[in-house]
Amino acid sequence: MKLLRKTFALLLLLAVITVVKGQAAEGAGVKNVRAGIYGDKTRIVVDLDEAAKYAAHWQNGGLVITLQAALPAARTMEFTNGLVSKVTAEKLKGGETMLTVETDGPPAFYKVFTLQQPARLVIDLHKYVLERKVSELDRGLRYIFWRDVLAGRPVRLHVLEIDAGSEYSLRPILGGKDTIERGRLSRMALQEKAAAAVNASYFDKTKWIIGNLKLDGQWVSADSVPRSALLLPEEGTPRVLPDIAYAGSVTDKRGKTVAISGMNRERQTNELIIYNRFYGKSTLTNGYGYEVRVRNGVVAATGKTGNMELTEDAFVLSGHGTSAEFLKRLRKGERLLISQTLQDADADRAIHVIGAGPLLVSGGKAKVTAREELFPADIARGRAPRTAVGIKPDGGILLVVAEGRTALSGGLTLEELAGYLLKMGARDALNFDGGGSSGMVVRNEQVNTPPDGSERLIRSGLAVVRRQVRLPK
Repeated sequence: MKLLRKTFALLLLLAVITVVKGQAAEGAGVKNVRAGIYGDKTRIVVDLDEAAKYAAHWQNGGLVITLQAALPAARTMEFTNGLVSKVTAEKLKGGETMLTVETDGPPAFYKVFTLQQPARLVIDLHKYVLERKVSELDRGLRYIFWRDVLAGRPVRLHVLEIDAGSEYSLRPILGGKDTIERGRLSRMALQEKAAAAVNASYFDKTKWIIGNLKLDGQWVSADSVPRSALLLPEEGTPRVLPDIAYAGSVTDKRGKTVAISGMNRERQTNELIIYNRFYGKSTLTNGYGYEVRVRNGVVAATGKTGNMELTEDAFVLSGHGTSAEFLKRLRKGERLLISQTLQDADADRAIHVIGAGPLLVSGGKAKVTAREELFPADIARGRAPRTAVGIKPDGGILLVVAEGRTALSGGLTLEELAGYLLKMGARDALNFDGGGSSGMVVRNEQVNTPPDGSERLIRSGLAVVRRQVRLPK
């Protein structure tokens, strides 16, 4: 009896092994082959009942893929309006399938990859027609749509070109019009009655513009880290300058001096922060510091609880820790010496300053200074949507937005962006905030495709506006 049981168990085990081997021998199978055209991309999908190995190579003007999966029946698909003209699926010996993708011309690039759950083989072929379309917006102002292929990837560029001596100039704009609240670039441009606009400064999720920003000669934000900036003088040619850094201080009547730590941002330990009307209605600070209001260099009011009201004609000094102790000694009516500088005579004289970075082009040569300007890797490295400004030798201006992180545009590295600016004739150029913040509005319409699918709320931009006519005195 025991021998019979052992024999039965052995036969059952052999049967299971035979079934498993049979299934393994059969391998993967092709369930369906389908394709579609999406803009400049043709996608072919092979649905599988399980994962399968493949090999792909370019041969005689087409893509040939050998797939270790059995095909139930041969199939042919033809196209008339895309890069791909025909897709043929054929059965091979040994349970393999050969896919042949015929094209009307070589693709800009293609990619073959697998997906799981469910198992699929995906083939993407991108057709990217080189194009440079120029639209004259006005005399001395034009918009250029540029499609290109770089390093095997498609690139979409949007360029605003402003001729030297034209009726147009640049002006910073804020997300909240008169404050650094976040807003959509399209609305910001409309409020300013701008012919066009791009995004500009970096910003944080907290209420903070990162970098130096002056608007109509008034301070909006300040940063002591030396970084590149765009200078817009009241008269003369715009300039890009490196190593622009804010330095500020407050001196009382006893000669005691305290450094200004920052402007229009959250106050941190022992810091002295300046708040003005661009921040909003109040400082939004907690009660762990001390604040005074200053008007025309004179202490106009003192307060003990924080969150002091902001007015049009004054600013608030807000201190914590050692800085708060300095402010507590000030009295109403006391005159203060306030020193603020960008440590460059031209920058201090400029009516508008937009600090960003890094530098991209200097003196007609590529010079990317991301490391020197201490930019983090998410800005300094990799391909991404980008925004930049370039100045030509004659004073003409270039505003450039490169799309990225979409099927239509792979984005640019900072070095690649510098290369395009040089092609466009820039002598000096500066990088602005990028990624999902990159945007360009022309005649109240956003012309670039944001990677997020919609406009991101930003805190500052750069508008193209008509020059103001100055009446003789």
